Amino acid sequence: MRGNAMVQEMTQMQMLSQRESPVMLRLRHTMVEFSPEERLRSAEIVCRGLPEPFRLPALQSRVSRMFADEAVPGIVCAPKGPLPSDHVQLGVSFPFRHDGVRVRASFALPPDRIARAHSPYDVARMLPATASEGAPALLGLRALCNRHGIALGLFGSAALQVLTGLPYLEPSSDIDAVVRPANCAALRGLYDGLVELRDQHRRKFDVEVTLPNDLGIKLSELMSSTTTVLGRGIDGLQLLDKAAVVRALDQYQCSSASDEFITSKES
Repeated sequence: MRGNAMVQEMTQMQMLSQRESPVMLRLRHTMVEFSPEERLRSAEIVCRGLPEPFRLPALQSRVSRMFADEAVPGIVCAPKGPLPSDHVQLGVSFPFRHDGVRVRASFALPPDRIARAHSPYDVARMLPATASEGAPALLGLRALCNRHGIALGLFGSAALQVLTGLPYLEPSSDIDAVVRPANCAALRGLYDGLVELRDQHRRKFDVEVTLPNDLGIKLSELMSSTTTVLGRGIDGLQLLDKAAVVRALDQYQCSSASDEFITSKES
Protein backbone atom coordinates (compact mmCIF):
# COMPACT_ATOMS: atom_id res chain seq x y z
CA MET A 1 0.00 0.00 0.00
CA ARG A 2 2.81 2.41 0.90
CA GLY A 3 4.47 1.79 -2.47
CA ASN A 4 1.22 2.58 -4.30
CA ALA A 5 0.81 5.78 -2.29
CA MET A 6 4.33 6.91 -3.23
CA VAL A 7 3.65 6.21 -6.90
CA GLN A 8 0.42 8.22 -6.69
CA GLU A 9 2.27 11.11 -4.99
CA MET A 10 4.97 11.12 -7.67
CA THR A 11 2.39 10.99 -10.47
CA GLN A 12 0.47 13.88 -8.92
CA MET A 13 3.66 15.95 -8.64
CA GLN A 14 4.58 15.22 -12.25
CA MET A 15 1.11 16.36 -13.37
CA LEU A 16 1.44 19.52 -11.31
CA SER A 17 4.85 20.16 -12.86
CA GLN A 18 3.36 19.96 -16.35
CA ARG A 19 0.66 22.47 -15.43
CA GLU A 20 2.93 25.05 -13.72
CA SER A 21 2.59 28.49 -15.21
CA PRO A 22 5.92 29.80 -16.55
CA VAL A 23 4.83 33.23 -15.33
CA MET A 24 4.95 32.19 -11.65
CA LEU A 25 8.52 31.03 -12.08
CA ARG A 26 9.49 34.56 -13.14
CA LEU A 27 8.00 36.30 -10.10
CA ARG A 28 9.78 37.24 -6.88
CA HIS A 29 8.75 35.42 -3.71
CA THR A 30 7.34 32.38 -5.56
CA MET A 31 8.10 29.26 -3.53
CA VAL A 32 8.68 25.95 -5.27
CA GLU A 33 8.55 22.39 -4.01
CA PHE A 34 10.42 19.35 -5.22
CA SER A 35 9.61 15.66 -5.37
CA PRO A 36 11.40 13.41 -2.82
CA GLU A 37 13.49 12.05 -5.70
CA GLU A 38 14.49 15.55 -6.79
CA ARG A 39 15.47 16.57 -3.26
CA LEU A 40 17.90 13.65 -3.14
CA ARG A 41 19.15 14.46 -6.63
CA SER A 42 19.70 18.18 -5.95
CA ALA A 43 21.11 18.05 -2.40
CA GLU A 44 24.69 18.14 -3.71
CA ILE A 45 23.86 21.03 -6.08
CA VAL A 46 22.45 23.01 -3.13
CA CYS A 47 25.64 22.40 -1.14
CA ARG A 48 27.71 23.73 -4.04
CA GLY A 49 25.58 26.87 -3.89
CA LEU A 50 26.50 27.66 -0.28
CA PRO A 51 28.49 30.89 0.20
CA GLU A 52 32.14 30.39 1.10
CA PRO A 53 31.72 30.94 4.90
CA PHE A 54 29.23 28.03 4.99
CA ARG A 55 31.40 25.55 3.08
CA LEU A 56 32.42 23.58 6.15
CA PRO A 57 32.16 19.77 6.01
CA ALA A 58 29.86 19.43 9.04
CA LEU A 59 27.61 22.27 7.86
CA GLN A 60 27.49 20.97 4.29
CA SER A 61 26.50 17.55 5.60
CA ARG A 62 23.71 19.10 7.68
CA VAL A 63 22.46 21.12 4.70
CA SER A 64 22.51 18.06 2.43
CA ARG A 65 20.60 15.92 4.93
CA MET A 66 17.96 18.55 5.60
CA PHE A 67 17.37 19.35 1.94
CA ALA A 68 17.07 15.65 1.10
CA ASP A 69 14.87 14.73 4.07
CA GLU A 70 12.67 17.78 4.63
CA ALA A 71 10.34 19.65 2.29
CA VAL A 72 12.55 22.75 2.26
CA PRO A 73 11.33 24.86 -0.70
CA GLY A 74 13.24 26.91 -3.21
CA ILE A 75 12.48 30.60 -3.66
CA VAL A 76 12.46 32.21 -7.10
CA CYS A 77 14.90 35.12 -7.14
CA ALA A 78 16.94 37.31 -9.46
CA PRO A 79 19.71 35.52 -11.40
CA LYS A 80 23.13 35.66 -9.74
CA GLY A 81 24.82 35.53 -13.14
CA PRO A 82 24.36 33.94 -16.57
CA LEU A 83 22.00 30.97 -16.37
CA PRO A 84 21.79 27.88 -18.57
CA SER A 85 18.94 28.06 -21.07
CA ASP A 86 15.47 27.63 -19.52
CA HIS A 87 16.78 27.44 -15.94
CA VAL A 88 15.19 29.18 -12.96
CA GLN A 89 17.33 30.90 -10.33
CA LEU A 90 16.40 29.68 -6.86
CA GLY A 91 17.46 30.46 -3.34
CA VAL A 92 17.02 28.19 -0.36
CA SER A 93 16.97 29.20 3.29
CA PHE A 94 17.37 26.79 6.22
CA PRO A 95 15.84 27.02 9.70
CA PHE A 96 19.19 27.30 11.42
CA ARG A 97 22.11 29.70 11.66
CA HIS A 98 25.89 29.49 11.59
CA ASP A 99 27.78 32.07 13.65
CA GLY A 100 24.51 34.00 13.98
CA VAL A 101 23.85 34.11 10.21
CA ARG A 102 20.93 32.32 8.53
CA VAL A 103 22.28 29.52 6.31
CA ARG A 104 21.29 30.07 2.68
CA ALA A 105 22.30 28.73 -0.69
CA SER A 106 21.52 29.48 -4.34
CA PHE A 107 21.16 27.16 -7.30
CA ALA A 108 19.34 26.86 -10.62
CA LEU A 109 17.13 24.16 -12.09
CA PRO A 110 15.04 23.72 -15.24
CA PRO A 111 11.27 24.05 -14.65
CA ASP A 112 10.60 20.37 -15.37
CA ARG A 113 12.48 19.49 -12.16
CA ILE A 114 10.11 21.61 -10.07
CA ALA A 115 7.05 19.78 -8.75
CA ARG A 116 4.82 22.71 -7.82
CA ALA A 117 4.88 26.44 -7.21
CA HIS A 118 3.13 28.64 -4.65
CA SER A 119 2.58 32.38 -4.82
CA PRO A 120 2.77 34.36 -1.54
CA TYR A 121 -1.05 34.51 -1.68
CA ASP A 122 -1.25 30.71 -1.92
CA VAL A 123 0.97 30.40 1.15
CA ALA A 124 -1.08 32.86 3.21
CA ARG A 125 -4.20 30.77 2.57
CA MET A 126 -2.40 27.85 4.27
CA LEU A 127 -1.88 29.83 7.49
CA PRO A 128 -2.94 27.52 10.32
CA ALA A 129 -4.70 28.70 13.46
CA THR A 130 -2.29 26.73 15.63
CA ALA A 131 0.10 27.93 18.30
CA SER A 132 3.57 28.55 16.86
CA GLU A 133 6.17 31.29 16.90
CA GLY A 134 4.64 34.43 15.37
CA ALA A 135 1.15 32.92 14.96
CA PRO A 136 -0.70 35.69 16.89
CA ALA A 137 0.99 38.36 14.76
CA LEU A 138 0.22 36.51 11.51
CA LEU A 139 -3.40 35.94 12.45
CA GLY A 140 -3.70 39.59 13.51
CA LEU A 141 -2.32 40.68 10.14
CA ARG A 142 -4.77 38.43 8.29
CA ALA A 143 -7.68 39.84 10.30
CA LEU A 144 -6.54 43.40 9.58
CA CYS A 145 -6.33 42.71 5.84
CA ASN A 146 -9.73 41.03 5.84
CA ARG A 147 -11.22 44.05 7.59
CA HIS A 148 -10.04 46.31 4.77
CA GLY A 149 -10.81 43.94 1.88
CA ILE A 150 -7.13 43.38 1.11
CA ALA A 151 -5.65 40.11 -0.18
CA LEU A 152 -2.71 38.95 1.95
CA GLY A 153 0.39 37.08 0.84
CA LEU A 154 3.42 35.94 2.84
CA PHE A 155 7.08 35.58 1.98
CA GLY A 156 10.33 35.29 3.90
CA SER A 157 10.56 33.39 7.19
CA ALA A 158 6.81 33.54 7.83
CA ALA A 159 6.03 31.88 4.49
CA LEU A 160 8.72 29.26 4.97
CA GLN A 161 7.33 28.35 8.38
CA VAL A 162 3.73 28.17 7.12
CA LEU A 163 4.70 26.02 4.12
CA THR A 164 7.02 23.61 5.94
CA GLY A 165 6.05 23.69 9.62
CA LEU A 166 9.76 24.15 10.42
CA PRO A 167 10.86 26.79 12.97
CA TYR A 168 11.90 29.64 10.67
CA LEU A 169 10.35 32.49 12.66
CA GLU A 170 12.27 33.71 15.69
CA PRO A 171 11.08 36.11 18.42
CA SER A 172 12.95 38.95 16.68
CA SER A 173 11.90 38.05 13.11
CA ASP A 174 10.08 40.57 10.94
CA ILE A 175 6.84 39.54 9.27
CA ASP A 176 7.27 39.89 5.49
CA ALA A 177 4.04 40.25 3.53
CA VAL A 178 2.64 41.33 0.18
CA VAL A 179 -0.85 42.72 -0.33
CA ARG A 180 -3.28 43.34 -3.18
CA PRO A 181 -5.77 46.09 -2.27
CA ALA A 182 -9.15 46.72 -3.84
CA ASN A 183 -8.11 50.39 -3.99
CA CYS A 184 -5.55 52.77 -2.53
CA ALA A 185 -7.90 54.04 0.17
CA ALA A 186 -7.82 50.58 1.79
CA LEU A 187 -4.05 50.83 2.10
CA ARG A 188 -4.29 53.80 4.46
CA GLY A 189 -6.40 51.74 6.87
CA LEU A 190 -3.88 48.90 6.63
CA TYR A 191 -0.95 51.26 7.21
CA ASP A 192 -2.54 52.76 10.31
CA GLY A 193 -3.53 49.33 11.62
CA LEU A 194 0.03 48.02 11.28
CA VAL A 195 1.20 50.55 13.86
CA GLU A 196 -1.11 48.96 16.42
CA LEU A 197 -0.10 45.43 15.41
CA ARG A 198 3.58 46.32 15.71
CA ASP A 199 3.11 47.63 19.23
CA GLN A 200 0.86 44.74 20.23
CA HIS A 201 3.13 41.95 19.00
CA ARG A 202 6.51 43.74 19.23
CA ARG A 203 7.32 42.81 15.66
CA LYS A 204 8.12 44.81 12.56
CA PHE A 205 5.82 44.24 9.57
CA ASP A 206 7.55 44.72 6.22
CA VAL A 207 4.72 44.99 3.69
CA GLU A 208 4.91 45.29 -0.09
CA VAL A 209 2.00 46.29 -2.32
CA THR A 210 1.71 44.15 -5.46
CA LEU A 211 1.00 46.26 -8.53
CA PRO A 212 -1.14 45.03 -11.44
CA ASN A 213 2.09 44.39 -13.37
CA ASP A 214 3.47 42.32 -10.43
CA LEU A 215 6.10 44.82 -9.33
CA GLY A 216 6.24 45.32 -5.57
CA ILE A 217 6.29 48.67 -3.75
CA LYS A 218 6.98 49.14 -0.06
CA LEU A 219 3.76 50.21 1.65
CA SER A 220 5.73 52.75 3.68
CA GLU A 221 6.99 54.39 0.45
CA LEU A 222 3.51 54.53 -1.02
CA MET A 223 2.21 56.23 2.14
CA SER A 224 5.10 58.73 2.22
CA SER A 225 5.12 62.27 0.80
CA THR A 226 7.45 61.43 -2.11
CA THR A 227 6.33 61.80 -5.73
CA THR A 228 8.14 58.64 -6.89
CA VAL A 229 8.45 55.13 -5.51
CA LEU A 230 10.66 52.13 -6.25
CA GLY A 231 9.10 49.14 -7.98
CA ARG A 232 10.85 45.86 -7.19
CA GLY A 233 10.84 43.06 -9.73
CA ILE A 234 12.82 40.01 -10.70
CA ASP A 235 14.87 42.18 -13.08
CA GLY A 236 15.76 44.85 -10.53
CA LEU A 237 14.41 48.23 -9.45
CA GLN A 238 12.33 50.71 -11.42
CA LEU A 239 11.55 54.28 -10.44
CA LEU A 240 7.79 54.84 -10.71
CA ASP A 241 5.57 57.90 -10.69
CA LYS A 242 3.47 57.61 -7.54
CA ALA A 243 0.39 59.32 -8.99
CA ALA A 244 0.32 56.85 -11.88
CA VAL A 245 0.76 53.95 -9.45
CA VAL A 246 -2.24 55.15 -7.41
CA ARG A 247 -4.34 55.39 -10.57
CA ALA A 248 -3.31 51.88 -11.62
CA LEU A 249 -4.19 50.46 -8.21
CA ASP A 250 -7.56 52.20 -8.15
CA GLN A 251 -8.49 51.29 -11.72
CA TYR A 252 -6.53 48.03 -12.06
CA GLN A 253 -6.02 48.78 -15.75
CA CYS A 254 -2.29 48.19 -15.93
CA SER A 255 -1.46 44.90 -17.65
CA SER A 256 1.69 42.91 -16.94
CA ALA A 257 3.20 44.31 -20.12
CA SER A 258 2.41 47.95 -19.37
CA ASP A 259 5.11 50.45 -18.45
CA GLU A 260 2.93 53.54 -18.23
CA PHE A 261 4.17 54.54 -14.78
CA ILE A 262 7.86 53.69 -15.21
CA THR A 263 10.11 56.76 -15.20
CA SER A 264 13.48 55.00 -15.18
CA LYS A 265 15.27 51.79 -14.27
CA GLU A 266 17.91 51.46 -11.59
CA SER A 267 20.59 48.85 -11.22
